[in-house]
Amino acid sequence: MTCGNKPEAHPDNSPVISSYKVNLIRGGLIFITHDHHYANGLVGKTGYLKQLAENCYAIAKSTKFPSWDPRCLDRRLFGIPGFDTPSTSNAPQIDAPPRAQRNMQHKPSQSLVFHLCKSRALELKRAASPSDGSRISTYDAIVALMWRVQCKIREPLYKPGRDYKPLYAQGVSIAKLFKDVPARLQGNLQIDISSTMFPLSELTLAEVISEVPLSKLATYVRTMTNSVTPEMLAAALQRHAAVRNKQDLSIHLDSFPPLALLVSDWRYADLCKMDYGFAEPTAFRHLFGGVPLCQAIVYPPRKGPAGDEEGMEVQFTFENELVPQLLKDPDWMKYFEFRGVDAWEEERPSDPKSKL
Repeated sequence: MTCGNKPEAHPDNSPVISSYKVNLIRGGLIFITHDHHYANGLVGKTGYLKQLAENCYAIAKSTKFPSWDPRCLDRRLFGIPGFDTPSTSNAPQIDAPPRAQRNMQHKPSQSLVFHLCKSRALELKRAASPSDGSRISTYDAIVALMWRVQCKIREPLYKPGRDYKPLYAQGVSIAKLFKDVPARLQGNLQIDISSTMFPLSELTLAEVISEVPLSKLATYVRTMTNSVTPEMLAAALQRHAAVRNKQDLSIHLDSFPPLALLVSDWRYADLCKMDYGFAEPTAFRHLFGGVPLCQAIVYPPRKGPAGDEEGMEVQFTFENELVPQLLKDPDWMKYFEFRGVDAWEEERPSDPKSKL
């Protein structure tokens, strides 16, 4: 059960695709599941865990087992009309470019967890909503403020210049692009897109920090999400159709420059609402096995101490020396409650040790 760009996880080395582990603890258990990302993504894994919960419920409660649609394992349902696969295309096969190495400009960092209660989420969404009435989501507002505050605090440390264009990226589910498919279809239905491949102009550091209203950042995030269309997806797949070793096209977050940010939207993963018959999960986390540089995750609400006010949680990586500034930043702490450190690096960016 390993995470990241490691030799033992490379598809050519036949890694374990899926595995499971249960740790019994006082008052409950920790259930750890592992899927290799090229085999399954957030939507597929959530559907799988719903099926597992229903099966466990049937055993615990002696009720009828749930049905299972065999089409959930039919990858042919992913097909896009008009797209030539390598087996049907006459284009010569090429190799993917060498995988980028870790960017050594990064400072030792921590992975932090924050909570946004429901009432504060409404306030933040109002503050980030465009004046023309165009729609944004609470997720867009969260990402806009996170991007702004992170760049504001990091800029004096790295000094890239105010005209620098920080890389912004996000994972977008493509499940919505496929019609008439089972809800629990298994597979990696996700594409990662970035500001460098986006039709809108990249924003400068000055704009992200202060020169444009927060609503423009939120709209930028929403527009990027909406840019993933069947046509865009087909063009991206066609562009990579002739690549022989497609697994080497996967991104390496550690190679991103400082101030880069990739956000994963995990609100769909309502794992804490799944009834296993003997209990429902209290919380869930992604175990990165270290500190994931440039990474942020927006989690759905869990069964937390805020009760009815429990809202989404945000986890992201931040430099050790800048954490005190973040925890005192009035723009961030106006909305978010600090819930702790998930992982941290002890000495230098190249140190493989981390605390979990």
